[in-house]
Amino acid sequence: MGSQMSRRGFISAAATAGVSAGWGTDVATAARLDHEPRQPFMDQYYFGSLDILRTIRDTQTGVIGHAMKKAYEVRGRGGSLHSQVVFGHYAGWAAAKSVPGQPWVLPQSSLMPKKEVYDAMKKGDFLITNRFYPDVKEVHDRGVYVVGVTTNYFRHGKTPAGGLTPERMSWPSIEEVSDLVIDSGMPWDNGLVINPNHPKFRLCPSTGIAQMAVYWACTASLAALIGSKGEISPEEPAEFYLDVLYDRFTMVGADRPKIDRIAKKMAELVSGKGARLFAYGHEQHVEDYTALNMFVSDSVGAASGTKIGQSYRAERVRPGDIVLIGAITPDHPQEIAVAREARAKGAYTVAFCPYTNHRNASGERLFLEVDDALNTYAYETAGVVEVPGFPEKVSPVAGLTGLLVHWMLMAQWTDHMDRRGEFPYYWQGMHENGGNEYNAMVKPYFDQRGY
Repeated sequence: MGSQMSRRGFISAAATAGVSAGWGTDVATAARLDHEPRQPFMDQYYFGSLDILRTIRDTQTGVIGHAMKKAYEVRGRGGSLHSQVVFGHYAGWAAAKSVPGQPWVLPQSSLMPKKEVYDAMKKGDFLITNRFYPDVKEVHDRGVYVVGVTTNYFRHGKTPAGGLTPERMSWPSIEEVSDLVIDSGMPWDNGLVINPNHPKFRLCPSTGIAQMAVYWACTASLAALIGSKGEISPEEPAEFYLDVLYDRFTMVGADRPKIDRIAKKMAELVSGKGARLFAYGHEQHVEDYTALNMFVSDSVGAASGTKIGQSYRAERVRPGDIVLIGAITPDHPQEIAVAREARAKGAYTVAFCPYTNHRNASGERLFLEVDDALNTYAYETAGVVEVPGFPEKVSPVAGLTGLLVHWMLMAQWTDHMDRRGEFPYYWQGMHENGGNEYNAMVKPYFDQRGY
């Protein structure tokens, strides 16, 4: 399918599907706006992410402190603490037990907890969650203290009427099943990138950054309460964590010219040579999950995410393909091996990772093994918050700065593709009203183009 044909087919079909679903693009307006200056997509994602962190830091640290004070009290009485800040492609793996800097004071469940997990919760226990299936209402009604974290996947106060599928709109809202609600600062519909030439759902998901910024701020607060035996202000560690994270995000932002250069080369390979994009990160095991990785999970099927990403399989990689490797450490042997393997096959290899950390300032490092690399500025071996009584600092930034780089890169690749008249296809969330219909409608176009 030629460039202009695929673009026209996409716009026409998308507009038709949009009208039937109630969120159609005004094609005349889109055509007019197409000729007006617009903010680069990576800038939209970057500044949108900073806005999320500011919202949490400026408006929610008091709520976080109150929630963690309650968790500390429940723990002191012998009650159980449960954490299910796991919903979303990235979130399910981002706080796995094996992640450096994870003190496990808020033990994460699997993405879809079994019935026995809820059956074991008793009156007076504590649950923090961004997963609001009806079983959360059952434990709340039973007397479990529930702290909700707002997310795009479930209805809350900012979700418009008809925004989610009829089933999800019929479930109780986050506010209705929570004793306390932490606003994660993300838009109800997830994406941070707006393009007037695309139907009206936003591109490039924010859920991972929003959910994990809250989770790691909560972890810092609760760990500090435990370490100080309740003497420290629970807000201060959360504020400290968010301040450090914001600072590292600004470091990533300074590399936007380099991100743009890499994104442009990726667009040239995809539009000019039919390159495919394979994502890799070392396997993480989370309870009964299939082994996967936080970055790979977000790359290959997330709501508001690109359709082009697929999990790395060495036998499928051809010369000229793109292999994107995401890492939270500078020197994981599996990631280095894949970089060498893919490069030997003639693929264009890109990594985002810490270039070094306090443990490894030399020797084998991932960024030296790829064609292009982006620094995630996470040079700690674990977390960033020092807490008395804990063997290492808690609450890492590596996963979040990496996720920021990932979506800034994909946003800018999309920008370059759009300027070539070859706008790539994206997933609309299946939880959104019209999402399943939209994904089914564009599938034949994606299958033919591959992006």
